[in-house]
Amino acid sequence: MKHSKRVLSVLLAAALIFAAAPWAAPQPAKAEGEILTIGGDGVTKELVYSRADLEGLTGVIQRHCYSLANNFPTDKTEYASGVPLDYLLGQAGLRDAARTVTFTASDGYRRTFTVKELLDTPRYYFPPSGEKAPVPALVCLQNSADGFGGLEPVEMKLIMGQRAPGEQTNPWFVRFLTAIEVSCDKPDKWPEVTFSRVSGPDGVTLQLLHENINSVKIYYTTDGSEPTVQSAMYNIIASYYQPELNKPLLIDKTTTVRAVAIGPGKEDSDVSSITVPFESGAFTDLAGYEWAASAIEALAAGEIVNGVGGGLFDPAGNLTRAMFVTMLGRALNKDAAPAAPADGFPDVDYSSWYGPHVQWAADKEIVNGYPDGTFKPNNILTVEEMIAMAVRAGGLDLAALPGKTVTGASEWAIPYILAAADNGMLLEGYLATSTANGVAVDGVRQAKRAEAAVVVHELMQALG
Repeated sequence: MKHSKRVLSVLLAAALIFAAAPWAAPQPAKAEGEILTIGGDGVTKELVYSRADLEGLTGVIQRHCYSLANNFPTDKTEYASGVPLDYLLGQAGLRDAARTVTFTASDGYRRTFTVKELLDTPRYYFPPSGEKAPVPALVCLQNSADGFGGLEPVEMKLIMGQRAPGEQTNPWFVRFLTAIEVSCDKPDKWPEVTFSRVSGPDGVTLQLLHENINSVKIYYTTDGSEPTVQSAMYNIIASYYQPELNKPLLIDKTTTVRAVAIGPGKEDSDVSSITVPFESGAFTDLAGYEWAASAIEALAAGEIVNGVGGGLFDPAGNLTRAMFVTMLGRALNKDAAPAAPADGFPDVDYSSWYGPHVQWAADKEIVNGYPDGTFKPNNILTVEEMIAMAVRAGGLDLAALPGKTVTGASEWAIPYILAAADNGMLLEGYLATSTANGVAVDGVRQAKRAEAAVVVHELMQALG
């Protein structure tokens, strides 16, 4: 019995000690030994502030309300008190040549911003209702989610406003801040946004892509205007959360999409743009032909190719020699002569839709006809015929390429295939396959409409 009472007394004493211990009830975070250093070649002098030094700047400390969003995304509001960043950098002698500012946390985490985006571009608090209010970037010493009356000390951290409603600034806040380094080095530029299209029954589904998809936000417009941080955001959620929320754009009428990648620490990317044309409806049969879709759409917009009716392009279909010469003529000869030549091909109707283009092609020695003097306009075009016509139309050099060979083609077509390969006109994996010494083609097979569109488009690009 005495033993039981003794154990009970020990347990009660331990419980009292636990309740009285300073770590028993969590207190607001505040490290008395916090130090903040400011340096780098972008300031004229290095400064060191203790937390007490910063708290002592009573005439400088400001309180502001900040709207923010994380990359899930969720909108939040934070109330903060601290020292404006521009004041601290001013005390350190911020140079005019300063270009970037890097913030380092006690655990080694680093976040870089350009001076332009952090200090020179206005940032705001966007309330749920009412007028926006400008707010500075702040080295925060106290914060709260429940109003200024609830402010409590926190480890020093960087906090900033938003340039536009919904801008996902929360991931950029640097907590446990210990160092600020200012540099005069010119920042890099983010790579451009790219596009991926898939045609379907309801139109074209357009996906916006970026190699740093979780480091930047893609902003886009569909009215031809310049995209900025004020424009619609494409990747509203980080790919490691719910990437399905980043929904591709459905384009169901002729539309120009322009996009820019904007992210901290680098200059905005160059603006990328793409025009998705719709001539009496979209081509709805380009699924599986993404490699050719942009060329087909561009040629359709330029009235160089047409569909086969019902919103179809028939990318796997064949085309005749007359059709391909017409494509070349529409692309390179806008003023095809309608008159029949005195010594023309006997099997060509020069008053037909293709006749003037055959005349132009013959005059330019793009086509020569067959040994019997005919052109055979309705013959199905072969791969090697298509390549030869395109090379002649482009006036490409047929100089021999030493050590290069071609397999799978007629002897007469080899110089043209080598010239096309040398000028990047062959579709690797479609028209040709690289070999150790050259290329392999199936020159006598029938060319497809999708392949012809890409060849003509590449030729136009090469000729400017």
